[in-house]
Amino acid sequence: MKPYARRGGRSLRNFDASHFGRVRLMRLAVNQESLLDRGGNPTIREFLSKLIYNPVDGTIKLNERRLIMQRATTRGALRDELIRQYGRDDAFIILTRLGYLAGQEDAEFIRQAWPALDLGDAFTAGTRLHVLKGEVRVETVHNDFDFKKGKFSAEFFWNDSVEATEYLDRHDIAHESMCWTQVGYAAGYASYFFGKLIVYKEVQCIARGDKRCRVVGRPAEAWDKDDEAVRLYRRHILAEGKPSVLQPQSMRTMAQQREVVGDAGLHVEDPVATILLEPVRQRLDQIAQFVDIPVLITGPCGSGKCVAARHIHDAAHGPTASFERFSCSAITDGNLYDVIGGQQRRGRKPARSEETATTIVLEDIERLGDTAQRQITRMLSDGTAGSDDTLRPRLIVTSMLSPHELAGLPHLRKDLFYQFMALPVAMPALSSRPRDIARLAGAILGRLATVYGKSAPSLAEDATAWIATLPLPGNLLELEALMRGAILSANKNLVTASTLETVVQRMGILPSQARVQHDALTAALERELEQGSFAIDDFNRQIYQMTIRRAQGNVALAARMLGLSRAQFAYRLSQISNAGRR
Repeated sequence: MKPYARRGGRSLRNFDASHFGRVRLMRLAVNQESLLDRGGNPTIREFLSKLIYNPVDGTIKLNERRLIMQRATTRGALRDELIRQYGRDDAFIILTRLGYLAGQEDAEFIRQAWPALDLGDAFTAGTRLHVLKGEVRVETVHNDFDFKKGKFSAEFFWNDSVEATEYLDRHDIAHESMCWTQVGYAAGYASYFFGKLIVYKEVQCIARGDKRCRVVGRPAEAWDKDDEAVRLYRRHILAEGKPSVLQPQSMRTMAQQREVVGDAGLHVEDPVATILLEPVRQRLDQIAQFVDIPVLITGPCGSGKCVAARHIHDAAHGPTASFERFSCSAITDGNLYDVIGGQQRRGRKPARSEETATTIVLEDIERLGDTAQRQITRMLSDGTAGSDDTLRPRLIVTSMLSPHELAGLPHLRKDLFYQFMALPVAMPALSSRPRDIARLAGAILGRLATVYGKSAPSLAEDATAWIATLPLPGNLLELEALMRGAILSANKNLVTASTLETVVQRMGILPSQARVQHDALTAALERELEQGSFAIDDFNRQIYQMTIRRAQGNVALAARMLGLSRAQFAYRLSQISNAGRR
């Protein structure tokens, strides 16, 4: 039989949209069919009646407007590729803008395809169209609007969001909401009807561990005066016909212009930096707005303190402005003004009303001498850097000590310490981010593969579980060294746990610590056995509970840490739980 000649005895000539609608309805339970008629017109049932698939010419049309059918995985792959090529921020702008434009086009389509439709019905049709496309199942909390007065307030639950579920299928729990395109779509659709900017925000998302996604929409002026999302929409999402980060070539050029910075030689646009800064990115972006206030960044060695400093600088001044780093141990009492004032004089001298175009990072502030401390304190007080009264650059200082530890140092001047305490940032150690270690390792492997001219190897499942348990006291520096050894030792383009163990032994990382832990565990078990108090179920329960805590509640990650499948681990947890109730 020819593939398009007949199907089920019905000629294609007689196959029409109404038949397609009936076929779909037959698959619904009786109590579910009412969903197709819920809301105003056009209802989902009416949308289905206008949906025509023509296998002869290979088209799908909704009321004569052509659509395409695409796998949901393509959306996730597109996001990952954009982030890999351009970084998280540019990828966010691109996908949000594409969603915004799609929302505008669909709003225009509804008005043109159903010209006699009530304006309120046409507006709410956006939620039904969103459902029809398979993006989400929308549940309205409230949707209050008045077109004449320009008032709008809405809140929706999004169930089974395709963007969020695709993200979870490809990654672990996110640190932010991930329905970028869909939020842009809602903003674009609503903005079309009101003739002004409507901004939606996703305040809950299953990609970051919430039970379901929740979005809130308001006019731009109803959000805070300096709201970051509103500024981003006006600066980038609404941009038309002018150079912006939406142009791939300009993005690529900007990325190439950025200098190598950071604790491990990172570019700001590097995916490694993107992951590294996730816990503090919002804080850094807020700090970047206050260009005249000095900043303190604390954290252990290799945690990304200078990467964070570079992010603040780029966000405030752009990547081409001067950015310099100095160790406080190399600054003497006589060369401080030469370091700070000289760096400022190398660039254009800004007018008093302009932002300073130079950022200087002073590393390990606790090593600064007393005279230099007094000079910096005076400089911060009077706003100058040097005898010629040049404007001072922005100062960012770093330390491996916590603010509490810095405050307790007798040689560190309190007036200097308090100058930097207005905007402190604490970079977390990787040991507190076990779910991010494998992501960072994969990003590092991709970057090193480019350097070495190799294809990026993959992390095997046992390697992912093994590496998440490493304490990594050297943080990113140690992880990068480990990945460098792994990429040079990987077999068949795959990094396994065995590969990593070999590299660790060769590098001398962890063996003594691992031996101490093993000996301590052995001694504890021997004591329990001698005393006759050992209970295998209690021991297993402790191991499983400890692993769950280490994985921060992520059952799949905890299972990988123990070399089990998720199903095996869940079964063992349930068996222990049932035993405890008996």
